[in-house]
This record gives sequence, structure tokens and C-alpha cells, in this order.
Amino acid sequence: MFASLAGVGDASAGAAVQPHQHIAPSVTWPSPDWEISAQGAITQSSPTVATVDGKTIVAIGDESGYVYVLDAATGKELPGWPEHVAAAPGQSAPIESSPTIAWLDGPTKPPSIVVGTGSTWVRDDVGEVEAFRLDGAKRFVFRVQAAPGTNVGVLSSPAVGSLTGHGPVDIVFGSWDHNIWALTPSGRVLPGFPYNNADTIWSSPALYRLPGETGDAIFLGSDASGVTYRVAGAVQHCVGGFVGEYRYIANQIVPIWRDCEPQSVWSSPAVGILDNPHRPVVVIGTSFYEQPFPAETNHLLAFDALTGKPLPGWPVATAGPVLGSPAIGDVAPGVRAVVDTSWVCDGSSRTDCFAHGSRVYAWTGQGAQLWSDALPGPTDWASPVLVPLENHASNDVLVGTPNALYPLDGATGAFLYGTNGVNQFAAINPGCRVFNSAAVADIPGTGPNTGWRVIEACGGPPVFQAHGSIVSYRLPVTPSITPAWPMFRNDAQHNGGVIPPALALEPPAVLTSTSSSSS
Repeated sequence: MFASLAGVGDASAGAAVQPHQHIAPSVTWPSPDWEISAQGAITQSSPTVATVDGKTIVAIGDESGYVYVLDAATGKELPGWPEHVAAAPGQSAPIESSPTIAWLDGPTKPPSIVVGTGSTWVRDDVGEVEAFRLDGAKRFVFRVQAAPGTNVGVLSSPAVGSLTGHGPVDIVFGSWDHNIWALTPSGRVLPGFPYNNADTIWSSPALYRLPGETGDAIFLGSDASGVTYRVAGAVQHCVGGFVGEYRYIANQIVPIWRDCEPQSVWSSPAVGILDNPHRPVVVIGTSFYEQPFPAETNHLLAFDALTGKPLPGWPVATAGPVLGSPAIGDVAPGVRAVVDTSWVCDGSSRTDCFAHGSRVYAWTGQGAQLWSDALPGPTDWASPVLVPLENHASNDVLVGTPNALYPLDGATGAFLYGTNGVNQFAAINPGCRVFNSAAVADIPGTGPNTGWRVIEACGGPPVFQAHGSIVSYRLPVTPSITPAWPMFRNDAQHNGGVIPPALALEPPAVLTSTSSSSS
């Protein structure tokens, strides 16, 4: 499938407003602690946070090809930053993948920043995954090629884990060249890779250590334009998209299970625990490439990660395509849920989705809807995060739209801090176009620059010719529990797997995630 959608969602401009105009006086969300401007627009690259030697840092990329690494306490650039990715003069290498903060040399050495280049909004000359050292020095540059009929690019945010369960970590990502790639910490291709998945890959992989396994499994969504595959020995043809599990066995990547959907799958999978602590699940949404939309376009899917079978009560219906990555966590005492966003469409093509706002939903593990809210700002690409925003021991929701950022009560979906879904100015930083995921982090130490912060990035897409901005706010309350899903893909290494705290002492061979964030 053609992997460039420059202009997708441009009609959402009508719902956006200029920043800092007519802010609703009833909004009581804290004012920014700091705000900086980027050199280019920031669209789908989400801020990533981690703590390194007692300092919390935040990394993000922009559409002009710059990577920023900031002190999260002050917003000041770390020495050696920002850095531009390795494009030749006159070439464009926009960044929409979210940077991964990865301890490629082990936990006692400084981490590296790994990012891919590619854009849905501008044509790309360079598609690559590049790793920088913490001081901004280049570690490696790995170029991907363009498959026939596609643009070159890597929108997939690299995930870092161990596909074998021993030795150095691996860097895993998908590409528009149809391949699933895995690189060593030095940027070399792992033996047995790449794996040709027969169509473009937009989704970011989730790495998860399944019960009884030694290495991490790869969970991923993708496009599928007539690819042949087997189900129970029978040959099938998939036109639309795949959700699947892949494992690295005897130096080869092997599909374990794949589910074919009659629509592309650009959402990134969330892998975690819903109802059964020993049965991880995979949750992912369908997108909008195939037009007119088939019935499955407005679906959020959930599978047993061990078997690939759909969970009872799933899939669930949404009001339109789902591009955001789901979040999993407790939203009320004893209530574990999946939270995600969707477009709102009244027809079977993407142009039928521009005249409306978006929606955010919460579902139980059985697929029962807990709540749903309309959000100003159509064609939402953002992924929600789960973090306590009130004085209670469960998570609430922070979610962006092309209009602003919104705080919602996790148990009810009620708008918080004077925001609402009717007045476009009754929001956090209205006019800040959020196409990504906010990040939440606790800055250690004492003093005015410490404590819990929310960091958002906005300003895209490039068609609006506005510089991106990165903004930090102090959380209104100090969380009494660890946030369930504090940033895109849950952690700084973007492994996309999560384990509830109650399971943290389970033996690794029984149940473990490879998530090893220092944030």
C-alpha cells in the first residue's frame, strides 16, 4: 500500500484555534512551568522521559529532522543537543517515530537515543533508524529502502528488548519497505532479519516475554495487500491488515499467529494484563486505508496473546478509525480497563470524518463500555495515557486531540479541572494540536523544579507552517500510586508491555515483561 498520506486530516484545521486566545476562565489546570519552541512542527513524535543518574530527561523529534533532549526540570537542552538526523543537504528526513531511550550498553552505562525518520505529512528523501549517544554523538545510522509504490520511511517507534533472552539487547522496528527489522546495539542487522511482511508497516512493535518463554515475542500490526498465509494448513489471502505475533527461533523470525482484518492496522499494539494475571492480551485498532471503509474499520481488537484468539466480548465498535495506541490500567478500584481514541465518521471515506470531533472510550476486559466522551478536534491520532489526576488510588486519563489536551476522570470519563467537550477553549492549552501522546514523569529531588510533571508536544502538522512547542505542567496532585501507562508505549524503551505491581515478584519464567524503563 502507498505509504504517504500528506494532507490526511488537514480539514481538521477548522476545529483548531490559535494558542493562548480566549482561554476559558473556569479551567483550573496549572499554568506551564516551562515552554520551548522546536525548529520544526511536532506531529506524531511523542515525548519520551527517563531518569538518568538522578536527572529526568525528555526526548522528542520534529518534522524538520531534529531530535531534542531536554532537562525535564527546566526545559533546557542537554549539552550536544539538538541534533539533526543524517540527511544529506537538500534531503528531508522528518521524524514522526517517538524516540526510544535505550540502555544499549547495559544499566551502568549512559543510555542512547534511537529514532526513525519518515512522515505522513511530507515526502521523505531518507528513511532510517539512527542512534545517538547521550552527548549527541552519532552511534549508528541504519538506512532502509523504499518498496515499489511506497515512500521510504520508518514511522514505527523502535522497541528494545531481548529476542533470545540472553546477550545484548535488540532494537526492533517495522518499516514502509515491508520489513520487520532487528538491529544489534552497534546497528548491525540481527541474523535472520529482515522479515518481509509483504506490505507497509506503520505500527510500533511491542516486545513481551510470554509465560514459559526465554526471549521476547514481537507483537505488531501491519498492512496486507493480498499476502498469502496459512491458517490450520489452509492457504488464505489477506487484503487489509494483520495483527500478529512473531518469535525469533534458531536465528529466524517465525510468525506464530496472525489475524487478518479487512482493513489496515496502523495502531500500535498494547500488551498487558486485563482479567487473568497469567493470560496477557494484545489490544490494537484498525485504521482507514481501505476505502470505502469496510465494517471492521471502526473496531478495537483484543486477542489472547498466547493463542491469537479474540477475547470474549471483542472486538468493540468505535465511531471511526482507531489510530492511537491503547492504554491498559486500573481506572477505578478493582476496575481494569482499555482506553483509546477514535475518529468520528458519518460515511465510508476519510473525507467523511473531517466535520466532526473525536471520541475517547474505556472498556472492561469483557468488552463492556464503561464510558465514552466526545472530544473537540476531529481525526484524532493521539494515544491516551493513564495517571492519577485526583486524590484517589486509581488512574485518570490524559488525551490529546487536534484541538488541545484533555483530563478525564478514569472511572466516569467526566471532564476535569473545568475542561469540557463543548467549548473548544475549555481545554488545556487550546489550539495546541496534539497528534501524539503526552508523557508523565516524577522529577526526583527537592525544590521548585522537582515533582510530578506532564509534558506535551504540539504544533503539527507541517501544512500549518507553525513551529512545534514542548510544554511542561506540574500535575495538580501528587499520585498516590504509580501511573499505569505514563507515556507512549508505556515506557522509555517503548517495549509496549506492562505488568501490574501485584505480579512484580512472579518468577521471570512464569510471567515477565521486558520493560526496563528508568523513568
